[in-house]
Amino acid sequence: MKTCLIAIVGTASIVASADAGFLGFVASVRTVGANTVIDIFAGVDNASDKFLNVYNANISTTLAGGFVQKAGLATKTWKPDTAGFTSTRNTNDDSFMTAGTFSGGAYGGEFYASSNTNADPNFTGTSWSATPASPAATTVPVNAGWYTGDPTSVDNRAESLAGMIGRVNTGATAASGNTLGSAGTANANFGIWCGHIVVAGNGIMATNVLWSASMSIKDGVTGATDQRISTFAAIPAPGALALLGIAGFASRRRRA
Repeated sequence: MKTCLIAIVGTASIVASADAGFLGFVASVRTVGANTVIDIFAGVDNASDKFLNVYNANISTTLAGGFVQKAGLATKTWKPDTAGFTSTRNTNDDSFMTAGTFSGGAYGGEFYASSNTNADPNFTGTSWSATPASPAATTVPVNAGWYTGDPTSVDNRAESLAGMIGRVNTGATAASGNTLGSAGTANANFGIWCGHIVVAGNGIMATNVLWSASMSIKDGVTGATDQRISTFAAIPAPGALALLGIAGFASRRRRA
């Protein structure tokens, strides 16, 4: 199996603080069956940091057909499918956004999207909430965003990134000169799950995925709100690079 590399486009800070919670986005990139799967996390430096929202997102792929969505009224949009636990919306063929994980971690041995996830008005038309006749939401509206409906919820707490499969980091340096570390999100020991995107094809395809978004984090140490923008693109690795395993973060799912 092939995996993907992340080529850094750039990262800048909007608001900086000495104990800034958001270090930039971290990705888990891997091949699952015939698709390339990318889980996105807000990389943070404190286990107590909390997700607030993603906004002004510009997320796209040059691949014909756009992002993969599973057929069905509850599973063809970017809204996480969290009404119950009766069927699986899984990593192979489904794209969605989330504000953390249900219960703040694995539940019954699996991960589920947060039921507190809400869209801002820039998720236009039927891209967030479908109708029976609406097409699958294979693109993300420009400047779309999503947020937690309960900032105090355990769902949006940071979790350990130890053992992440196919981890790729972005660099993050504050524009004010407050350097967060030349390694950027390589310094992030924790992360908050905020997106799951799938494109058709494995690592040998000419797939290009752009993820650029602003992020708000409540710093668990200072209590301040930290806002930054982070941008990267996912590009398939050469065929010589192989994925060592499908486990851990690769098992993230949401349920209907």
